Amino acid sequence: MTRIPTPEPSGRPPRQVVEQPGLSVIVVHYNTEELTRACLESIHAEARDLACEVFLVDNGSSDGSGERLAAAYDWLHFLRLERGVGFGAANNVAARLARGRHVLFLNSDTEVQNDALRRVVAFLDGNPRAALAGCRLLKSDGTLDSACRRSFPTPSVSLWKMLGLNQLFPQSRRFAAYDLRYLPQDERYQVDSLVGAFLMARREDLPAGPFDEDYFFYGEDIDLCFLVKQRGREVWYLGDISMLHHKGGTTNKREPWVIFYFHDSMRIFYNKHYRRRYTLPLTILVFTGIYLRMAVFLLMNLFKTRRR
Repeated sequence: MTRIPTPEPSGRPPRQVVEQPGLSVIVVHYNTEELTRACLESIHAEARDLACEVFLVDNGSSDGSGERLAAAYDWLHFLRLERGVGFGAANNVAARLARGRHVLFLNSDTEVQNDALRRVVAFLDGNPRAALAGCRLLKSDGTLDSACRRSFPTPSVSLWKMLGLNQLFPQSRRFAAYDLRYLPQDERYQVDSLVGAFLMARREDLPAGPFDEDYFFYGEDIDLCFLVKQRGREVWYLGDISMLHHKGGTTNKREPWVIFYFHDSMRIFYNKHYRRRYTLPLTILVFTGIYLRMAVFLLMNLFKTRRR
């Protein structure tokens, strides 16, 4: 496993250094200047009453946007990586430097709203068994980003989702288990997994890393939640706290590399957490299903590209 060395902070150091931050916010940026700017503006507006430090990790941007953002916001801890590394690896660079009691991993295509930072911090402070907490993420059209509350992708849970049964039977605890459609969106409850777009963690409960860098893109958030729950700690969805997620703003899901890494994350997760639990025939079926699904999506992508 290749580990990314921790770089020295680049750009101008923050003018206002927080001596003892209660919250460290980490945003990974890659060629999304306007989205990242909106995200940073929302953090600044929402964190006025918090002792907060903010890290911006430029994950090998090629357009100079990272330096422009660092120059515009002198309260940032700016870290530039010379080449693009995985999403989890980029977050890890800043996580090693974070000093906050809690750490928030935040996508650059989000906008913090509704006093979310203070309210999630307050929840973690008041619930010592809770290691991770997330909120209700709403897409640009106002609908729920279903990834913000999930069950772990066991073979059966994944199969029902791949067959679309979660959409056909949204009130079924069996068929809609993956994205928990049968549960109310605006309430608080424990879940298996949150999404890395907004994932606040009690720093003392984070495993070493904290993200597994075998995942390049996708899957590292589910993996982190799995490890935390293995330690007997709690993962909470706070549905009464909502904010905006311009989902898909940082990646084009039709890109072949995105399709590949999405499906490869399934392989990594199964190998790491489930392979020893199941028989060889089931493992063969799982891998066959993963690669067939990936092939179908790549072919569909190729067909759509040629039609343009």
